[in-house]
Amino acid sequence: MKTIRSALAKHKIIAISVISFFLLIVLIVIIIGGGTQDCSNGDSGGASGNWQWPFDGVKDPPQSLDGGQFGDSAASSSVRGHSFHDGFDWSFGLNGVHSGSTVKAVHDGTVTKVGYAAGLDTYVWVHSDDGYNEVYQETFSPSDVKVKQGDHVNAGDTIGTAHLNGHMHLGITKESDFGKAESKAFTNDGTWLDPVKTIEDGMKSGGGNSSNSSGSGGSGGGDWTQKGSQGYKNAQAIFDTTTKTDGFSGAGGAGAVGNGIGESGLRTDVVNAYGFGGLFQWSASRLSGSGGGHVRVGDKSTYTLENELATMQSELNGAYKKVKNSVGRATDVHTATYNWFIDYEGMAGNENQYGTQRDPGAQWAYREFGGANIKANDSLLGAAANGAAIGGAGSATEQDCDSSSTDAGSADGNIVDVAKSLLGYFHYGLVHGESNIGSVDHPNKNGVTDCSGFVWLALTKAGYKTPANMGWFTGSMAADAKGSHQWLQQIDPKDAKAGDIIICNIGNGAGSAGHTAILEEAWHGADTKIIQEGGTGGSGGVNESTVGPSFSYLFTNGETVLARPIKK
Repeated sequence: MKTIRSALAKHKIIAISVISFFLLIVLIVIIIGGGTQDCSNGDSGGASGNWQWPFDGVKDPPQSLDGGQFGDSAASSSVRGHSFHDGFDWSFGLNGVHSGSTVKAVHDGTVTKVGYAAGLDTYVWVHSDDGYNEVYQETFSPSDVKVKQGDHVNAGDTIGTAHLNGHMHLGITKESDFGKAESKAFTNDGTWLDPVKTIEDGMKSGGGNSSNSSGSGGSGGGDWTQKGSQGYKNAQAIFDTTTKTDGFSGAGGAGAVGNGIGESGLRTDVVNAYGFGGLFQWSASRLSGSGGGHVRVGDKSTYTLENELATMQSELNGAYKKVKNSVGRATDVHTATYNWFIDYEGMAGNENQYGTQRDPGAQWAYREFGGANIKANDSLLGAAANGAAIGGAGSATEQDCDSSSTDAGSADGNIVDVAKSLLGYFHYGLVHGESNIGSVDHPNKNGVTDCSGFVWLALTKAGYKTPANMGWFTGSMAADAKGSHQWLQQIDPKDAKAGDIIICNIGNGAGSAGHTAILEEAWHGADTKIIQEGGTGGSGGVNESTVGPSFSYLFTNGETVLARPIKK
């Protein structure tokens, strides 16, 4: 390089002539025929450089709530009043995302703008050298942003902390003028690109830096379709255990493997931000409870193949016996895979998280391990009771839900009436204290409280026992319902009616690891109507919804307690 620079310094006239000649040749090529080589049609193709998902632990493809996906949809019309959504909403409770998750740069680039706009809140605009521009919005307060204008970021670098509005909106465009791009936010004219497709195409083209990559070695690793890899060995162990020890059909064993692929990529040592870990991403309450102690939450040394298979069998012969019927006796691979997803993973009401990996993974296992030759073994399957209770992987066990020996009194619809009188009240915030909402008799509509604070107010106004000055949270509420019964009494799901309380927790239930709401009707699972403050994907404020989308990952993976308030 130094020699070239010296030559150019000595022969400027020659250099300029040569450069001019080559520019002329390039121009001629473009005019004659080279212009057709740009295959861009406004889609996301052609992404180059490093790309990755904006949050750790994402399993391809990411999922969104209705209306949160990119493009035109009736759901977007109902949510926003216009059919086109110019980005992808990474909703809290899906894809491992929650309030407090770190937002990562999806592509290499330079921060060209950090600003505020109505509807966007504080946003970060990043320009990439290959012409892409990424905007991260709708989730930051000013203190949540960890970059400033002029900073260079690589894919995977921290942009900020997801915090507001129940989601982080990601937009990607090739329009470098922020104002022009935003003026087309409601127009599907090619200005805005599909973020999921853009990132996927970028990773496929060799610019992948995905946090979901299984890597190599460890307790999974490598391509699980390759014999000799640990992933392959894990797949065969799941298949052999379910078929040879538990009596599953070949289709049933393959369905279990397909879900292992979808949940963990067949890694035994994967633990996500919520503490879900292992082959089937068990939650904390499940591992330390119905799992029989084979795997202990917080102790990664126990996340071994042997321990996890023992945990799986303990559950299949305990609270999850229904899986032996719905999966173990299945003759169709897709049916077995889907039933494991619903009955073992506990994803009823969250079918949009099924993803694209489970079915092809199960079909591969069926072929690879000779599933067509394996019939269900009734002597090993046994009677296979209809098993598990409400919720999902971390749901209350049969023993937990046995509260029939205690009289919990009658449900009180008056609680619903009080709760409905508060619809539209309050901004969501993790603060407690009566002063933050005005007073019990005269609540301030613009006050601030969280889910348990709202339930406290509704029960207090309806004449029920509650701790002084909102002195509880979802963890202590569940503990009281199952134990001392100062304020709440756990009830059997079949007895839960309008006015009763649903509480879901992961671990101790602090912060985003817990949620509670008031039932608006008799309990019937994820579709049960509720009244709540906030809720997954919500914008804050007291609102009506249903259990599935509002509790999301808590309901499907946490411990669910249904409780009846205790009268004064």
